[in-house]
Formats: sequence, C-alpha cells, structure tokens
Amino acid sequence: MKKISFLITCLIFSAGIFAQDYDTEMLKEISVIWGEVYLFHPSIVRADKNIEWEKDLVEFLPHIKGISSDQEFVKIVNSELLAKLQDPFTLIQVSNKSISAGNNNFRSNKEFDYLKITETQLSDISSLTAVDSMITDRTSKKPLVIDLRIENGLDTDYHTNSFFDFFASMLIDSEIPSCQSVCREHFGWDEYNDWWYYEQRWKVKNIDKQFTDNGRIKPFVNYEPEILQYIQDFNFETFKPIKRPVYLLTNNSFLSYYEALVIALQTNRPGLFVLNDDSGTVFTSENTNLIKYPFDNFEFVLNAGFYINSGNSGLIYDLNTSPVQPENVAAFIKSKTKRLIQKNNFSFDLRPLKYNSPDSELSKEEKIAGIIKIWTIVKYFYAHPDLCSVDWENSLGEYLELAQNTKTDKEYYMLIQEMMATLNDSHVSTFHPSVFDFSEIFVAPVKFEYIENKVIVTATGSSLEADIAVGDEIVSIDGSTIEEILGDAKKTVSHSNDQGLISTVINAGFFAGAEGSLMNLGIKKGEEYETFEVPRDTYIFQFLGFGDNREESKIYENNIGYLNLAFLTDAHQLEIELIKMRDTKALIIDLRNSYPAYDFNKFLQLLCTRDSNVRIDEVPVITANNTDRKQIQTSICKITPDASFNYTKPVVVLIDKTMISRPEDIAIALKSFPDIIFIGEQTQGTDGEMTKIYLPGGGETSFTGQVVRFGNGADFQGIGIIPDIPVQRTVEGIRNNKDEILEKALEFLN
Repeated sequence: MKKISFLITCLIFSAGIFAQDYDTEMLKEISVIWGEVYLFHPSIVRADKNIEWEKDLVEFLPHIKGISSDQEFVKIVNSELLAKLQDPFTLIQVSNKSISAGNNNFRSNKEFDYLKITETQLSDISSLTAVDSMITDRTSKKPLVIDLRIENGLDTDYHTNSFFDFFASMLIDSEIPSCQSVCREHFGWDEYNDWWYYEQRWKVKNIDKQFTDNGRIKPFVNYEPEILQYIQDFNFETFKPIKRPVYLLTNNSFLSYYEALVIALQTNRPGLFVLNDDSGTVFTSENTNLIKYPFDNFEFVLNAGFYINSGNSGLIYDLNTSPVQPENVAAFIKSKTKRLIQKNNFSFDLRPLKYNSPDSELSKEEKIAGIIKIWTIVKYFYAHPDLCSVDWENSLGEYLELAQNTKTDKEYYMLIQEMMATLNDSHVSTFHPSVFDFSEIFVAPVKFEYIENKVIVTATGSSLEADIAVGDEIVSIDGSTIEEILGDAKKTVSHSNDQGLISTVINAGFFAGAEGSLMNLGIKKGEEYETFEVPRDTYIFQFLGFGDNREESKIYENNIGYLNLAFLTDAHQLEIELIKMRDTKALIIDLRNSYPAYDFNKFLQLLCTRDSNVRIDEVPVITANNTDRKQIQTSICKITPDASFNYTKPVVVLIDKTMISRPEDIAIALKSFPDIIFIGEQTQGTDGEMTKIYLPGGGETSFTGQVVRFGNGADFQGIGIIPDIPVQRTVEGIRNNKDEILEKALEFLN
C-alpha cells in the first residue's frame, strides 16, 4: 500500500512539473491581440513613442497566470498591456455593453453656457434647426460648453454627411483643412527596414467624407445646397457662425465617430478646447481606422491609424478624466493656462526597437513571445500558404504548449525548426548559437551525392584515398542509416520538393562539427561492409568546390561552347566569355552547383533574341484593412536583346538538384527564351526574396516572402525547372569519372 501511495505521489509531482503554466486558449487570444497591434498599430514603429512591444509582452505574460474570469482577463490586458500604447481606442471591451455617458448635472452658470446635443439629434440632420436656434449668443466671450457624450451607437454612415459634420462647420468662418488618415502599410515584411527589397511604410489618405471638398472643410453657408435637401426651410440669410469660445465635452464613444473632425477643429479653430470624459464603448462601424476582432465573450478593438492635421498628429485633450464634473470644467475655464501640451509635427521616421533578451537562457515568457511572433508574421507574409502541410491558423496552440515544455534554448530552437519545416519552403533557415555554432563548421574531406537512390562517394581527400574510393556507397553516418537520416530530417528541414531535402541532407555540410571531431562512416564496398572514422579537418568554406573538376569555359569538339557558372561568378567576366563564343555552332550553359552574383541581366540580354517576359513577381501589400492578400503588387521582369551582340545558335542549359534561388533566377529567364533546351535533373523550386524574423535570444528564422512565376504565369514554387531531357547520374558513371549530363548535352548538340 505504501508503494502504491508513493507511486501516486510521484505521478502527481511529475504531472505538476510538466503542467502548463499558461492556459493555452488564453495565450491564443493574447497572440491575436498582441500580433495585430505589432503589425498594424502606428505607435509600435513611431520614433517619438519608443514602444518596446516585444519586451512589453514578455513582462506582461505573468500577469495572466491564474486568471479565472473574462472580466479579470479584460481588465488585466487593458491595464497591463494595451495601456502601454496610450491609446483609448485600442482596448478589449465586453461586446454590446454600453457604458454610461456620464452624469447630467450640467447646467448653464456664471462660468459657462451649457448645451446638450442628444444621440437622437446627432443621428438626425434635421435637428440642426432646433440646435441652431438654441445658440442665441454667437459672439460673446463667455464659454459655451457643448456636451457631446453618447452612450449608444449613432445612426450615421461613415461616407455620408451627418449632423455633427454640418454643426462643426457652424463653428468656423473660413475654410480649414480636414484630417488625413495615416496607417502602416507593409510591402512584404521587413521588421527594421534594413532589407533592400521589403519595407514598412506609411500610407496617407484624405478622409473619405462627402462634405470635405479637396481636403477642406468649409463654413456652414457653403453647404446650403446639401442642407436644403434635409431642411428645406432653413434660413441661411440670418445665419451667423459661432465665434465665442467653445468647449467640446466628449467621451470615447463620441470620439470613435468624430475624432478626425475634432482634431481639425482643435488645430485650426481658435478658442476651441476638448474636455474628454475617459469612458464609453468604442464603436467601430463608421471609423475605418478601428478594426474589431470578435472573441467569445469580448471584443478587441484595434486603432490601426491616426489622424494628422496641419502636420499635428493626434488629439490633445485639454482635460481627460472620468467622470467630468461641472466643477472640473469651471476650474479649467478659470485657469490661466488653458493648454499645457505643445502640439508637435508628426515625424514619418520609422524606428522599431529590437528586443534583447536580458538573460543568457530564454525564459518561458520569451519562448512564448517567439512562437507568437513567428505565427503572426508567417500568417500574413508567407508567400505560399497553400503549400503549408499544417493548418497554420489552427497550429498555434500546439506550438505554444510545446514551447513551454522545452528545457533548453537548443530544444526550443529545434522546435522552431520543426514549426518552420511545415512551410515546405527551402528558403527556411533557422539560426541560434545553441543549434549552430560557427566554431563547429568543419567537415570530413569526403564528398558524396544521392545517386540511384544511394549515397555515393564522389570525391575524397588524398589522406583517405587508400580506404575510401570514389563510387563506394555510404550506408550509415554517425550510427544512423541513410533512411533514418532522411526520415528525421523531414521533420526539421523545410524543403520545397524532394530535391531540396536530398540536396540539403546528403551533403557533407549537414554533418559539420568541431574541428578534429570524428565522422563515423559505414561504407559498402561491393558485398563487404566497413566502418571508418574520418576526422573533420576541413573548414566548410574551403570545402566548396571540392572534387569539382569541371572546366570554367571551353570549346568542345565540333565547335560547341561551354560556360560554367559555378566558376564564372563575376557578371562582367561571364559576359566577356560569352562574347568569345560568338562563332561557336552551339552553346552549353552549366548552372549546376552554381550560386551566381545577383545581376546577370546583361548576360541574359546577350542571349536574348527577342523581347521576353521572363518572370512575374508578386508581393502582398498588407494593411489592417486589407489582410486577405487581395492587394498584391505585381511586377513583370522583361529582357530585351542587346543590340551589340546576339547569340542565335542552339543553347542547352545543364541543371540539377543543387540549384536553388539565384541560379533558378537565371534558369527561369532562359526558360522564356525560344529554343533553349534543359538537360539534367529537376531543380529545388525555391525562388523569391527571403523574409527574416528576429527572435528572442539572438536567433532568427526566414521564409520566402515573394511569389515568383514563370514569364507565362505558370507556378514555380515547389516545381522548379523540369528538364526537357531528364538525365540522372549513375554509380557506374561516377566510378568511371563520367559526367552523364554534360555528355548528353554534347550528344544532343552533335
């Protein structure tokens, strides 16, 4: 009995150790809230705000431990996280629950006259007659307090004129500029605007309102034709603008409709002040900057933009408290300094702040933050979501749980490798010192390739020639069979197609380690099996090109030219070599194992015989109001012939599974040229600019953020270049030092 009790105690104790500290469903809600703010709230990247949103998340997470009710959750998220934004329009609020518009004990007194405009009047333009008649004194110096606080939503339309639009024009006697709306726009994703291709930028537009004419708000009498449609007997002959000091008594509910108009008045109408009752439901239906995200028991409202007027950004409250009492207003009116806050012109500088982990080991909160950040950015900016092998939208909970249970940074970053592997994208690369140590990138001097479904030695260092021969089969590496190695790699190596997996894994660099460490190889020689311990003594960058005996350029028998872009990496030198081939009867371009410089445009022009659309690029342009990828910036890359030189003879291009990205760029272009033949193996099918995500602890990961298509619009990602004449290298060919792909090209051209 004691043994059973002891076992139960152990089970309970161990369950406690591995229990989740955080409720997964709650973390998923936080992920959406934090992520939408991170991508779309303007203050996150404003240089004048200096908000550290990743740090804020890490410091906030412990506050939600042990929360037992929705009410507590709403309160804590608002006060401990969203309050960092200092934005009353970004908050969580209980759905469809209005908050009192404040007390009604205001009356006219010796300090001010008081006018209440009701919700009914605010929803009815015809109420202008009654409200106008109540303001008999238009020019005195006695302040007029206009109470605009509301409790319920207004019956208005964002695009059309409303009561308050026209009432605001009663307060001015000359034109004033209307506000412009400013929001963040992402051309792809670039966190710090340090990548040459993608960028964050500001998108500025005029307010879409009928009564603003070319960005100007006119005095009331200028709207006579429009107003007479609603109030046929309004007397414009006796109308006079209101020139006395005006104090607008607002609340957040009212401002969620008319913030832009109030800013325009405050900035340009002398003697107008804003006294805000900091309460009220935020209504989103008529404000295109306010985005609502419904959850089960509450809603999250994101203010994705801000308004600028005459260069000034944001509404400045002359008084902001809750509730506003008559004595508050009287005291403010009597104060000598009405407005203490100086207005500043808005700076369009972008200055997102990088998160630096304070500790050497990642905390649980930092691990959670990293998963949330990856999930958010991939959701919007991965160029090929249809190729993902998981339902990304619903995968978040699993990774949040797994991340909390990782014990070390290495375990955590290996989890990220698995998470990113589901994208099926060979551009995925996850880095962290715990999983990739630059001091441990030495390889054994043995080159091997996947040939005829076997791993075959294709070159060895001179010190190994007596033991390991070209053509030998490797059946195990460091104790694992090739089948086991490939099976395990599928979980962590993201690959666009099988060629990408094989080229990455069946590669000496995949098995790099510390200098002098031993690599255990199981070698099959005929029917015999031997094991060898080979020291890793070759620096990986010295290994590049190891065993590659191909020529740089050559003219073969029958006047067939040959250019090898694995060695001709300088664009200008390549152009010179091509021109030397002017009189050859045919040309072979070898792209295998190459990674050429980016700009080979001139080289392609020399080969081009007619104008060609060589590729189509697509990048999602994302704003808070347009997140469904329907807004895509498409560019067509065109190549035109160079007038000084045209190569019009037959051309064969050699391709294989080593080709990814830049060499595929060249191949895509050549594919659009007429009468060019591709011989060899399918390529990896991965092209387009990469997107980076910087992670806690100094790590990062990446993926493809740009769609690349063939010039005719056909898909490329995951497909690559399919050879017109497929040729696979053979074990026999390796043993006899034959290059079957090159030989097939020569045979074809002859």
